[in-house]
Amino acid sequence: MKNTFTKFFSTIFNLRRMIGSTIIYSVVGLLLMDNLTAQEDNKLVIKPTLAFQLWGSYSSDIKVYNETTQQYDAVDNRLNFQLHRSRMGWKGSYGNRWVYDMTGSLDFVGQDALAGTVGAVNNGGSPKFRIWNALIQYKASESSEGLYITMGYQCPQLSRESITSPFVVGSFEKAWSQNYIRRHAIGTGPGRAAGVNIGGLTNTQDTKFALNYDFGIYNPHILTNGANNGGINTNPLLTYRLGIHLGDPETASYSRGKKFNTRGARQGITLAVSGSYQGTSDIWDDNSSFGIDLLANYGLFNISGEWMQLKRSLGSAESTATTGFIKLGYSSKLQNGKEIEPVIAYVFLDGALDRQAHEDTRAVGAFAGKDNYLELTLNYYVTPKIRWSVSYTLRNGDEGDADPILVNNNFFQQGGIGPFNKGDYLGVGLLFSI
Repeated sequence: MKNTFTKFFSTIFNLRRMIGSTIIYSVVGLLLMDNLTAQEDNKLVIKPTLAFQLWGSYSSDIKVYNETTQQYDAVDNRLNFQLHRSRMGWKGSYGNRWVYDMTGSLDFVGQDALAGTVGAVNNGGSPKFRIWNALIQYKASESSEGLYITMGYQCPQLSRESITSPFVVGSFEKAWSQNYIRRHAIGTGPGRAAGVNIGGLTNTQDTKFALNYDFGIYNPHILTNGANNGGINTNPLLTYRLGIHLGDPETASYSRGKKFNTRGARQGITLAVSGSYQGTSDIWDDNSSFGIDLLANYGLFNISGEWMQLKRSLGSAESTATTGFIKLGYSSKLQNGKEIEPVIAYVFLDGALDRQAHEDTRAVGAFAGKDNYLELTLNYYVTPKIRWSVSYTLRNGDEGDADPILVNNNFFQQGGIGPFNKGDYLGVGLLFSI
């Protein structure tokens, strides 16, 4: 099935390179011009946003590779406090059909590069603030959810976990499979790119069946010529996601973001396929992804999961890896009106293990080896947007036949450190958002 979808969308995307992009931008322009004047007197709504994810962790069993002895040397267990994520900015609307989002981020501040937690090396003595989202969304019809156009710097609608906020995923950490997917398809861990997405949702009133769709065209982050540049040969990144809602729909209106815990409000399941394709660039002949994902909410039980294949080729070198997760949570009310939610998550990357496959993977700059972890988390909700979490994560990896220096995955590599083995960690976190 995955090969059929990949070949089908690859063919469609190649045909649309000129025609499709022209149509998209023409439609966007006409729709915006047609309605801008009509909404000049509509009300502008400005809503400030603020969210923090504060962590304390204790990591053990970390090892750093010693190139002289060609062995891994143990390092001290460590206590680490960090501002793991923060978001701040403005969201709002203009009239009934325009929505905007201008959000910045300050992440991984204080993170120890040798801790068991995942993410970038700590954000420096003077942390860097970056733009997270900068977009405008337009609703084509006031009476229909069938067509939305989103323009700007945004997260492409690819992979459920990638488009789910870390402040609502349920697990202590977002399933790190989304990091592999983002870096493979979009080029960076934050997973943002400039472009246009067209999406919509069918009618959800008085029905137990609904469909949602998204198609996007973006400029991915590719580093050639010493900058963000596709090189002499270049193609846009194309993405798609098609979802089927059975039972209660996941949302009553079209939404770019997803949820995990519905607190008993939904009895339904969402099944979706998503993928991406990018043609020839200076660093590959083609680059694609294809996957399936689900969200099932039944009473107080919440299940989400994803499986995605990542493929890339350059000449005779080809790389294929798979990544994904499965997550189960149960939410229940306490006598004091608060909520507790135990969550268990398993996350994996399965890449090349034999030496030749490792060499091919290295030639195309893709992921190799195995990286997996099991996370056990207990959440205590003070309010739906403020929660304390206690978690324990057990990590594992397998480099196969390759030299450790050549293994490209998050268990064996950390920026600023080089080859090492990530350890297990006990985490305590506070999530606060308004």
